[in-house]
Amino acid sequence: MTKRTLQLLLLVSLSSLGAVGQINCSNGAPAANKLVCQIPFSTGIFNGNGSTAQTTGIATVFNSAIATQVSQLPLATSSSGTVVLYRNGVQETIDNLGPILTDRARTVGRHQLFLSFTASQFFFTDIDGINLGKVPFSYKAISSDNSSAIYTSENLNIHFKINQYVSIATFGVTDKLDVSMILPAERVSIGSATGDTTEYLVNIKSNMGSAFPVGPAYAPGIASGIGDITFAAKYNIKTLEHAAFSAGLNVRTPTGDDRNYLGSGAWGTNPYGVFSYYFSRLSPHVRLGYQWNSETELNPNLVRPGSNLALPGGMQYDLGADYAVIKHLTIAADLMGDQYLNAARLTPSTSSLTYDNPVGSSKPTTTVALPSVTSVNSSYWINDISAGLKWEPYKTFILSGNVLFQLNNVGMRARPTPLLGISYQF
Repeated sequence: MTKRTLQLLLLVSLSSLGAVGQINCSNGAPAANKLVCQIPFSTGIFNGNGSTAQTTGIATVFNSAIATQVSQLPLATSSSGTVVLYRNGVQETIDNLGPILTDRARTVGRHQLFLSFTASQFFFTDIDGINLGKVPFSYKAISSDNSSAIYTSENLNIHFKINQYVSIATFGVTDKLDVSMILPAERVSIGSATGDTTEYLVNIKSNMGSAFPVGPAYAPGIASGIGDITFAAKYNIKTLEHAAFSAGLNVRTPTGDDRNYLGSGAWGTNPYGVFSYYFSRLSPHVRLGYQWNSETELNPNLVRPGSNLALPGGMQYDLGADYAVIKHLTIAADLMGDQYLNAARLTPSTSSLTYDNPVGSSKPTTTVALPSVTSVNSSYWINDISAGLKWEPYKTFILSGNVLFQLNNVGMRARPTPLLGISYQF
């Protein structure tokens, strides 16, 4: 019966994904072996009145959340080593090495080439405040001869991890203008294991039913490849004696395989402004931006099947400071926030099932609760705090280490995320 139930779940899930998500997961289809089709998230959630909800879109909430997270993970900055400023016409060198995950207003300099490489690991633990180790699902599947219905209640243990390796190349076109390319390579590991599973087999005509436990099942998936490549430009609008202001534009291209969660499937545009002030050792900075995204097949329109919605985006802020402890060692810390407007989210829900017991039972009927999750749309902020060190053992060669903490439990939330990086400026 376990095999039959998993087949029914898979059929219900994949047929809903194909109808709602514009992704054909049927056998032999190009997407059939992709991660979006390999994990049988249920989209036919029992709605408590004896019917099956056709387009609740539970799977698409996971897909949209994953795509949003993958496309907007914090990336290392292209800030180089020491900064040269002029005070009353006299050259002054500031040894602050700059931030790690955000930007500062200074550019790298005319015809200078900055290269960096970072490695980080994101291990996600929650989605919208729901523990990924125990996501409740309840769904209904009908037998092929329409004689019976199987209502399944289970907890899904979802494992989701991203190893991200990011290469950055920045070239100073002029003293005021930088252009950059950000190339991410990713390894995505995702899998689901069912547990605490109970099936309720109910005869459609007589409403007579029975319940029995079902053993666990596991579905793993791994994918590797290039993610969404970003092209960027930053222009230094104004430089004062100890301050600078710049404006920039990042353009994300949908080069990653979104059906394997290696990309978002959406174009992204991110204009921003950044202000930096330089003391002898301390350098605070402020960055404000806005993220626009195009439509993606990972965020289908549930109201108008056949069309897609834009990936959620919104305002961005960063408040941070860097402090040169000694000449070649800098501490960097930032408070960062990203807004996601009208984003699909998961929220807990519960329905009930009542069925007749066989003749001779101690009670005529049985009523059970079927805990699950449902999809809602709302806006929210993800706030992170970042802290780390930058060390310059050799001129313009910098090593960095950083840890990122998410402060609130919304969207896809990860454990504290470490980052290691190296950079060099020619």
